[in-house]
Parts: sequence; structure tokens; C-alpha cells
Amino acid sequence: MRPQRTVFIGTLILLVAAALRLPAIGQVPPGLYHDEAYYGLDAVDVLQGHLQVYFPANNGREPLFIYLAAGMIGLLGQSPFALRLTSAFVGLLTVAATAAAGRAIFSRRVGLLAAAVLAVTLWHVHLSRVGFRAVTLPLILALTVWQGARAVRTGRLRFWLATGALYGLSFYTYTAARFTPFALAAFGLYVLAVAGPRAFRPHARGLILAVLAAAVVLVPLATYAASYPDVVLGRPDQVSLWNPAISGGDPWGLLGRQVLRTLGMFFVQGDRIWRHNIPWRPVFAPLLGAAFLLGVAAALSSLLSPAKGERGKGKPPTAAGMKVKAEAFPLLWTAIMALPTILAEDAPHFLRAVGMLPILAFLPALGLEPFMAKNKNSSFASRRLDGLSTIGVAVSVVAIGLELVSGARPYFGSYARNPMTAYWFERGAVALGADINRFLGVGWVGEASPLTPTAGPEGHVYLDPLLWKEWPQVRFLIAAPERVTVGLDVRSESPSAATGLSGEHPTAVFLWPYGDWTRAWPLLPHPAEVTVLEGPLSQHDRDTEPYITYLAFLATRPGPVPPPQARLSGGVEWLGATVTPLEDGAARVRLRWRATAPLAGEYTVFLHYRRDGQTIAQGDGPPAMGRYPTTLWQPGDILNDDHIVPGIGHPQPGRDEILFGLWNPQTGEYLSVLDEAGNPAGVEIRVPIQ
Repeated sequence: MRPQRTVFIGTLILLVAAALRLPAIGQVPPGLYHDEAYYGLDAVDVLQGHLQVYFPANNGREPLFIYLAAGMIGLLGQSPFALRLTSAFVGLLTVAATAAAGRAIFSRRVGLLAAAVLAVTLWHVHLSRVGFRAVTLPLILALTVWQGARAVRTGRLRFWLATGALYGLSFYTYTAARFTPFALAAFGLYVLAVAGPRAFRPHARGLILAVLAAAVVLVPLATYAASYPDVVLGRPDQVSLWNPAISGGDPWGLLGRQVLRTLGMFFVQGDRIWRHNIPWRPVFAPLLGAAFLLGVAAALSSLLSPAKGERGKGKPPTAAGMKVKAEAFPLLWTAIMALPTILAEDAPHFLRAVGMLPILAFLPALGLEPFMAKNKNSSFASRRLDGLSTIGVAVSVVAIGLELVSGARPYFGSYARNPMTAYWFERGAVALGADINRFLGVGWVGEASPLTPTAGPEGHVYLDPLLWKEWPQVRFLIAAPERVTVGLDVRSESPSAATGLSGEHPTAVFLWPYGDWTRAWPLLPHPAEVTVLEGPLSQHDRDTEPYITYLAFLATRPGPVPPPQARLSGGVEWLGATVTPLEDGAARVRLRWRATAPLAGEYTVFLHYRRDGQTIAQGDGPPAMGRYPTTLWQPGDILNDDHIVPGIGHPQPGRDEILFGLWNPQTGEYLSVLDEAGNPAGVEIRVPIQ
């Protein structure tokens, strides 16, 4: 393959990889899981000068991804976008490094095929779009293999030094790296069995240098692990199948089932967890799965039938023999790096199995490569620079293209829109952080409700301690923590508490909706424009039903308002109404009320939605979902009162109207609508839908 063609194809592969990893980054998948948020919090600590070799929070985490994320957050601010953009760039570098590693071990053609496979495989695409530290392990492994292959081929000590340093760095990426010594040992034993000790003699100095370099890089982490073994080693014990809580007293039976599930992950049934995968989708679609099986067959053939004449004749291995051994490398590596998911709960688990990547991509590449050579009778090594077979190229393009389409369509479609995806990525908590930022007028507001007002630099927020503790996303996303009081004590020394009751500062109160939300009332200033919102739904893994994430009371300074469109008896003015269609065929009707005098009774809203003179739906209910009753309204207060009217479909201007008013269910009294002279003129307000 000519160098110019290699550059062109490699660039095209990277463009495809970028097209799958960069668009809507930070939005697909929606939300930000709390593990991701903890990485962000640690990255912020790094930016504040708190450097660590291992981060103990949230069951302990290796540091490389956190330091990379710190750089991105330092440039772009605290947001899901910045955190996940780190993963996207790491993923793109991994695709390029895979091409380099494949070329160094096998050929340019195999390297490009492997890079193309990795570029479109949904496992790695998704990993590149979420903020998990596991994404860094495939990159460092690809770089290590690339430098190691160059070191074996050239014997240059600088390549051995780079190999050792990179391998040491791999232990700073993700827990699965702890299994890589077993994978390397397995391949070393294979080479020893095929070629004998003399295969290692030409590389003895380089191997020693690589081991020393790896040891030097590992010293800080090893020192920490020796000092705090419970922190570094605690998480594997929690999820191990030898843990009776996991195995149910039958570890060997569970082990057998785990092996079968892991074998099936490639083309039968993959990870079921929504945070890791489109549930149950296997690693490969059928056509690329067939190429994977062909690659496995080729690797098994190499493993079981080493090159003839290579052993017992007192000769060092030939180049062709070494290539045959190289074909066994991805098979042995994949088998050993499956152990982290086999030996832990929830197999197959795509995060724990991430050490297979990117080496796994070599197997489909080895399965496709023979079809691309014109001279199919030539040896594997001699075909490296031959011309390409048109049919072989077409087969490879179709296999990789179908993999791309079969993964990208559901991923950016039904998976991204499914409420369960948002639940598993805790979108409700992200919306809470964004709503706080929108109210304060600073920071990232990407998931904020469009109904949340902005108070500006004078705004202050009270936050329920339960929400602060439960959702690390909030702690990561809040851009002005000095303007947030964690606690609902009116005696707090915050600016809002000291002067808010006199209306000096706009105030927002965010609470757990299933507690005593009336605690928000004394914190709100008067007069104020008040909006009461329910946050989006959340659902933890083991919850049977979704629940409202938070309740927000938002009080801003009343701005200039137009003259009232209607006056009601008792001291209430109606300022206007808006009707907003919702996705589920319902509509949100917002009524704006202003109090001109205190109301003694607790009134509720009757709301009829009419089409062609007939009532087709109702949205009756107390103002602000009952969260801010009329007995709290004080002169000058404005209330944005939202009512959900179900089942109306799309509004029909000219045919639709809303009819509404206020009444007291306890006494049956209706507030009269007053005419210009102040006399009662009925109890209904009619508004046509424009």
C-alpha cells in the first residue's frame, strides 16, 4: 500500500471516528452519571493545586483521566461538555494509535483495518462519549504495543525505554490494567514454547531497560498502594464473584455462567447496563462478527500450528515465524483481559473488559485482511504491500459500514431519546445544577429548564442538604458556590437571608420534594415574581418507579408588566396566558396572576380547554401545583402558575380556547371577573388560542 494511500485512508478513518465521537458531545448520552461528576470534582481540586497520585473518593480512582480532564475543564469550565470532550479526544488518539500499533506488529493494511474497526465499534464510540477513566487504558495500551513492536523490530533502546514508561503509565488509567502482566506473561510463554529462550536473547538489554522504566514510573502509585491497601484494593473485593454476597454461595457455578456470558458478548448478547451500552447489544454486528471469527480462527491456527522448522534446528526465528507468532498475540491478550469481567459481577461488563481494547480490533482486521490481497496464494508476510482486491475492499467496506450504521442509528436515535438512558445517567441531577446556574446567571446551563428565570448577580440560592449530599453533579456544576447556602435555615448569615425578606435579593430555594417543602416559604422575598417548578424525573438502578428529582421555588424582582387583562374580586389581577404544546400530546398553560391585596381564602383554579365550543380536557388544580397557595400572596407578588392539560394533541388556533377562573372549594365561592366599572361580570375568563 502506497504511503499516500495510507495517509488518505487513515485521515478518512479519523474523520469517521470524529463524526461519531464529537457531535452532541455532552448531550448524548443525556445527563452525567455521578461517577463522572466525581472525576470532575477531583479535576477541579487539581486545578486548585491539590495534586494526588491516587484519588480515594468514590471507591478510589487512578489519576490519568482526572489530570487530562483538569486541563480541559481549566480551558472550558465545569460542564459535562468539557469532561466528556476529554474522553472524545482520548478516543480519537486511540484510533490513531491502533493504526500505528497494527502497522508495527503486522502491516499497514492490518493497522488501518483495525483502526477502522475501532472507529465504528459502538463499545469504543460510547466509551469516548462518557467521562469514565476507563477510556484512557486502551490509548496507553495501543501506544505501549506500538513502541514495543518497534523496539522488537529495531532493537533501539529508546523504543524499549518508551515501552516501559508507557506500560508503567497504564497502571494510572483503570483497574483492569492490573491484569496486563498476566496477558504479557501468557504471550511470553507462548513465544518461549515456540522459539525457546534464544528468542529473548537479542532483546535482553531492551527488556531490562523497559522493566526498569516501568518500575520507576510505578514507584509513586506502588508507594501509595502499600500505604493505603484498603483504598486501592477495596473495590475489586466488593464486586468479586468470590464474595458470597455476589456468588450466593456458588462461586464455581457462577464462574461457569460468567465465562459463557463473556464468550457471548462479541456477537450474541453484550452488556445490559444502560451506562455502558445499548442494553444487550453485542460488541459486533453479524458481518463484522463473522470477520472476528475468521480472525480468531487465524490466530488459533497460529497458536496451535507454529511455523515449521522454527524449533529444534538451533536457528533463531525467521521474520515469517515471528509474524505467525504475532497473529496469536491478540487472541491471547483478549482471552486474558476478559478475566476482569469474568471474575466480577454483571458479566459481560464493558468497563471491566475494556483492557481488551484496542487489541481486540486486530482480530476482525486479521479476518478481513486476506480478502483484500490479490494474490491469495502468497504468504501473509509477503502480501503486505501487494495491490488490493476490489472484492476484498468491498467486503471490508460493507462490513465496517454496516457496523457503523447498526450502532449509530439506535445510539443517536432511540437510545439517546429513551427516558431510561436519562435515568441511568442521572439527568435530573444535571438539570438541578444547570437550573441553579441559570438562576444565578453564571456557568453552564445546558440542561436548565427554559422556565427557570435568571436573577443575575444579586441572586442567592438555598439548597436542601439532602440534594447537595445525594448528587455530586450539583457540586461539580455550580459555578458560584459562594452564592449558594446549603441549608434552609432562615437565620443563616447569607446575604439572601439577611435582607431577602425585605425584597432586596432575588432568592431561589431547591428542595427534596418529598419532605417538608413549606420550609421554602419563609425564605422567599416580597414583593417578588414567583415561579414554582418540579424538576425532571430520576430513577436509580433498583427503583421500581421514577420520582421527581427536586422542587424549585424561584423568586425574582418583579419587572415592568403591562396593564392587567382582567381584574377579579378579592384583589387579584390576571396578566396573561401562554399555551405551550408538550411532546406527549399535552400542553402547558401558564397563567400569570398578580396580587393587589391579601387573600383570606385558599383558592384553586378551574381550567377548561375547549375546541369548537366543547370541553376536551381540563387542567384544574391549585395555583403552582398547590405549592404556593393564595394565602401566601402579598400585594405586588406575581405568580407564574403552570397547569398541565393532557390529551389535546396539537393546539388548533381559531378553534381552541381556554376558560378559567378562581374558586374556593371549601366555601364554593367564585372570584368574580370585574368590568371596567368594577362590577361583577361573570366568573370565567375566556382566551382564544392564537
